[in-house]
Amino acid sequence: MYREQDKTQDLKKFLAGSGLLLDQIQATLLQRYADIFPDSDQAFDLDSQSWLLPYIASLLDVRLVSPTLDGQRAEIANAISWRKAKGTLSVVEAIAEKVGGMEVVVHEGWKRVASTARLNMPVLPLSTYGYKDNAHNRRYEVDFKSFQGSGISLTNPIGQYDHAPLWARHPGLPAGTVDLRCQGGAVKADVNNPAARHSNIAAKQYHWRQSCLHGAQTCRSGHSVLPVDSLQTDWIPGYFDDPSVRTVDFRRSNWRQGHFHPKKILLFSATHAGFFPKVSPERSFIWSNSLAQDSDFLEHVSVERVVDKITFRNKSLDETHFKPLKIRQRVMLEQVPSGTGPVNPSIWRFEGIIFSHTIEVDSGRLELFRCAVLAAEVHSTDLQTPVLTADDCLFKRVQAAKGLIRMQYSTVLTTTIAENLQASACIFSGLIRRHHDPDSLPGEGCVRYSTVLAEQSCGALRFYQHHKLSAVFYSNDYGQPGCAVLHPATRDEIAMGAEDGSEMGAYHHLHLMARQQAVIKKLADFIPVGMTPVIIPDASLHDLPG
Repeated sequence: MYREQDKTQDLKKFLAGSGLLLDQIQATLLQRYADIFPDSDQAFDLDSQSWLLPYIASLLDVRLVSPTLDGQRAEIANAISWRKAKGTLSVVEAIAEKVGGMEVVVHEGWKRVASTARLNMPVLPLSTYGYKDNAHNRRYEVDFKSFQGSGISLTNPIGQYDHAPLWARHPGLPAGTVDLRCQGGAVKADVNNPAARHSNIAAKQYHWRQSCLHGAQTCRSGHSVLPVDSLQTDWIPGYFDDPSVRTVDFRRSNWRQGHFHPKKILLFSATHAGFFPKVSPERSFIWSNSLAQDSDFLEHVSVERVVDKITFRNKSLDETHFKPLKIRQRVMLEQVPSGTGPVNPSIWRFEGIIFSHTIEVDSGRLELFRCAVLAAEVHSTDLQTPVLTADDCLFKRVQAAKGLIRMQYSTVLTTTIAENLQASACIFSGLIRRHHDPDSLPGEGCVRYSTVLAEQSCGALRFYQHHKLSAVFYSNDYGQPGCAVLHPATRDEIAMGAEDGSEMGAYHHLHLMARQQAVIKKLADFIPVGMTPVIIPDASLHDLPG
């Protein structure tokens, strides 16, 4: 009606002139509404402002411990529900998954300690443990044909069998020895099974259950009974689907000992895959100069050109579940006939890209953000402005023999060659040199809040607040899940050695070590006094059935 009566267009002109103010008022009202709810539901595509979280937490008497904003929002949003269920296993699991961002399987320590069976103690029915009342013979893989003619009825209700071998398989008995007749690992389960566990690993949901609480483990990837000369999760004492009981372990708890005790709560956590999670189907492309116009490539990567700078950004970089995108074969940029030369204005920037081969730049500059690169070789000549800039990146090897490298929160698995190096909160698992000559000393520059090898010489390089320690990774093999991810056996000087007190290296932005410590601190308020939570890394959680 107003449009019809606005013959002179005065109302339209007025609204157009005040449109900016009206948009600001609307945005203010929407943000005001979003600020009331601290969780991450993103009403109207908005989250509450981060500076408000401590004030809301103070109103609810919540102690914020998570190093991430999502974790802090979860602490506030679940404060009341967690207090109501305080002391239960569901709260322990919820805190680990919300505060720490970890997928865990929780075991009570007292159930893993061998105890003496007592006569005339009632035994719960099999349905309590998720078995069907008259189908436990299939669950336990009992061959009832061998009992034909013995007078045993297969229709008897639970608790009326007189044959000892059948009773020995009852999950409610405090058995102290392993039953070698049946499998004891994890098996696929129906969603509605009362004993089913639901785990989310790498954005996939698995439904599984314990096949037998007294059975023997099968030999599969990640499971080994005996210790080996490695820290790469080949030996985990009591992995997540091992229900066998042990004698009490009085040693101080850490990632591999002191688990079996009535006062311990065991959290078996899936190890982080780092830059190399197992995803299907794999997204990979072969580099070419025309790749920036490829429609399939542009579906996953945004390409932005600003003057002399071109940026390739993985669209899943800021999503909850990072989806790796790989570039195969050698990447050749700004090539010149001589192979090296003065720096031209071109800048190539990659964000969230995995390179399975070498990036070679002859005369331009290279910027990397949250990337994994097999080898980065920059031949440009410039000692004043960085020819290679890397933030939160992983390299197998890196070199700029005639230029300046500037990196922070990065990890180099082998050799670093630089005429000038500026590094902060980095992990150098190989020697730093000026030239390709193995006996050459480091060039000029400064390395701060970082760790280098014990045999690293100084040369012209200055060190500040550094450590001569070797980091321990789940894997040292580039391209393998867990590559360069810090293992719990890593010294605290590295795990908490960055300038801000967090971990050094390529996964600083994920706060992996800090999140584990946050879970331990948070659980202190939600478990019985005297109980101690223990986080145990378990790579076999990535091989769940189903």
